[in-house]
Amino acid sequence: MRPSFLTVLALLFGSTTAHAQVDQELPSDELYVMGDVGDDPSPDLSVYDAMNKALGGDSVRLCGGNPCLGWVEDHHKDGSLKHRGYYDGGQLTIYKNYRPDGSIEREFRSVDAVRSVQRTYHGNGQLRSETKFIDGRSVQYEDHYVDGTLRYAEERHRSEPYFLRMDLFAADGKPVSTLQLVDRKRVEFMQKEYHPGGALRSEGRARYDPSRMDTQRIGTWTYYDQAGAVVKHEDYQDGRVATVR
Repeated sequence: MRPSFLTVLALLFGSTTAHAQVDQELPSDELYVMGDVGDDPSPDLSVYDAMNKALGGDSVRLCGGNPCLGWVEDHHKDGSLKHRGYYDGGQLTIYKNYRPDGSIEREFRSVDAVRSVQRTYHGNGQLRSETKFIDGRSVQYEDHYVDGTLRYAEERHRSEPYFLRMDLFAADGKPVSTLQLVDRKRVEFMQKEYHPGGALRSEGRARYDPSRMDTQRIGTWTYYDQAGAVVKHEDYQDGRVATVR
């Protein structure tokens, strides 16, 4: 299951969970117009993930009392194709799921022995999400509004428990917040926050602290008004504001 909009905001602006990498609250005096993310996936189509090892599933599907091997199809009550997948030892390696109207709901395929990708789609055919896996671990993820506009994108380090990128976008395609790794040795990130409409609101660096499994602001952060003029500077020590200029 991928993060909801509120979960993304928590990660970007104020979560204290193990994966949080920024620590500011969403500005309460500004309005970000977020787009339509569509309906949640149908539970009867999501159930197949339990037989997908790459997604953490450990269920085994049986055919005639034995683990399924080869192509298997399921159908909706009206007879339309619901699922077509290739099973190996009762677990899925390739499959596509369809809605009753015939539109594709998701597809999964293995690229090679360690890499795989899953895509889900909105009812209008637009890409809903894309997740790339390596050795069963999600390393890249993005999702889109119903109209196809990118809503959120993340990239994780392949072995360490932190993100390399976390970007959130409003319905107009303008960024709400971005975070990108800029110093791999020190594990430091450049974080930027934006006013509605895309004007830069603040920027500064943050450093990952493995003892806290979290990221703290460091150095000097600069804040801007909608016209781009500097409003103030904040100097951080131990993740807290030490001085304001």
